[in-house]
Amino acid sequence: METKNNEINKAREKAEPDLKLEIWTLLFTVIGFIASWFNMIFILEAPRAIEVLAFLSIIITTIIPGVIIAIINRYWGYGYLIGFASAGIPFLIFVDLFIGGYTFATTIFIFIILWLIFWKTWRSLSSIKTR
Repeated sequence: METKNNEINKAREKAEPDLKLEIWTLLFTVIGFIASWFNMIFILEAPRAIEVLAFLSIIITTIIPGVIIAIINRYWGYGYLIGFASAGIPFLIFVDLFIGGYTFATTIFIFIILWLIFWKTWRSLSSIKTR
């Protein structure tokens, strides 16, 4: 019984934490914030003819860099997406309510999807023992 408890404790110690804050995570948070701000300015100034494409640019500029960064280090990817989403809050307060709210809500939704893929799935796959 005690050996089983020791094995469980070792597995818990070996498991990765939910979120590690390091300088690179914070740096990618700032990069995500800046990228989001420029993207929202692009949407705000987009001509009527490409307005729909401008709104779709939020999805492109979150998923593609977010996945590429998360493949290297998933905590950096989380930082990028959190920075991207957090830029929507001051933008909706000071500049445009709809664009800031849309950016925040869309990025949080994408963050949840990528979090389920990168965190839950990889953790489940890594727990499978191979010989």
